[in-house]
Amino acid sequence: MADGNYLVCIVGGGFGALLTHTTLRYLGLENDEIVIFGDQEDPVATYRAFAWGLGQTVLRSESESHFLPADWPTFAVLDMFARRRLRSVIRSVNRTFNPGVPDILAEARAVAETFGYRESFQHGLVGDIVRAGGDGDAHFGIYDTAGTLRARARHVLVAVGHSPLFFPPVLEEARRDPAVRERIVQAYEPKHYAPGGRYVVVGSGIAGVNEWVNVLEAGGECIALRRTPAPDDQDLNVPRCLFEAYGIDAFQQLDHAQRLRLLGQVLRGTTPQRRNWQSLIADGYANGTFREVIGEITGVGPGPEGLVVDIALQAGGSTGPLHVTGVSAATGFRKDAASQPLLKRLIERYHPPMEGPRIALDGNCGIPPVDRPDSRLCMIGIHANIVVPNGDTIAGLKYIARRFSMDVMRAERRAHRGFLERNTLHLRAMRRTIADMAALPDTRQLS
Repeated sequence: MADGNYLVCIVGGGFGALLTHTTLRYLGLENDEIVIFGDQEDPVATYRAFAWGLGQTVLRSESESHFLPADWPTFAVLDMFARRRLRSVIRSVNRTFNPGVPDILAEARAVAETFGYRESFQHGLVGDIVRAGGDGDAHFGIYDTAGTLRARARHVLVAVGHSPLFFPPVLEEARRDPAVRERIVQAYEPKHYAPGGRYVVVGSGIAGVNEWVNVLEAGGECIALRRTPAPDDQDLNVPRCLFEAYGIDAFQQLDHAQRLRLLGQVLRGTTPQRRNWQSLIADGYANGTFREVIGEITGVGPGPEGLVVDIALQAGGSTGPLHVTGVSAATGFRKDAASQPLLKRLIERYHPPMEGPRIALDGNCGIPPVDRPDSRLCMIGIHANIVVPNGDTIAGLKYIARRFSMDVMRAERRAHRGFLERNTLHLRAMRRTIADMAALPDTRQLS
């Protein structure tokens, strides 16, 4: 739209932004009615960096988690068409098919190009979102971090992604020492495990188990440190029932405090079964290159092999000084909303209700008291999982994107794009995805 006025502004440029832009375009909006502000034009850049840092080859998600606007075809069906084989669909029926990371990136690129994501994208980091106008002209002013007004929009989706990476306090403190900083890394950061090195991996969820395997495959020794006796065996990052509409509806019947308690239980550390991972870890147990310790690191300092760490054992006592090459923290991301500068400003300006460190969003993921039916201010991603428990997964992002997009279409009283035109776009993205996947090497399934 002219003069920096838009119907929809998407703040952030990741998976949530791509899925929402795609849904809005599929339903009927044009690219010049949508503006996306972010620091990277490629919507998969952040995810790709985290996946490479973790050494991830397949998604934990299942076949239904994809970027096409309609539910069909699933990734298993796309794989069947691209590689001319039926077994991917059979594995999907048994819930043992996981899309490969290269395939996910190929589909995201095909969808972004088909629906014109880059035509809506503008470089810029948003520093503030301010409600403006009266009842007859409800809109938001979108300001960058320098305080410059970049756009006005009737509806805003906050898609800022995860907060900063989290380190346990003792590791955070140790990283301030330049002598040891490079030896204490986060699982999602780029890293190199040296053959013959000894590494402590902190954390017992999927990222932690992934790092155990990375250390062993590099020819190193892994000390798996966790606070609980064992991670829950669970394919997805929340129970499968919370991925479905009935489960989400039931979750939303709880009050915010009950939701956070439930999330604290189901997100406390889970890992799916992976046949070749189990074999590698079993071999590590047998040959002495893998061992588990239940406790917490209480001290870190420089040592002849790189670091010296002390671990307080849950059963009492400590390990004494352990000489190790490095420490990898598979401890995820900070969960407090105020760790994101933009969300901190929204909290300070509008004083939304809080549940602990989280914004207590409305049932439609709106940010109270600013969100209105005729002018939405909506959250998507990890900060919305207080409403949608799988909000930081592709399936959860799509659920929120669809709800927000339908709300926009209703508020603007816009007719949906015609059936033929809508499905022509969808099929174009589907064909492009199949062609691009066919040109990629096959990714080995892990289960």
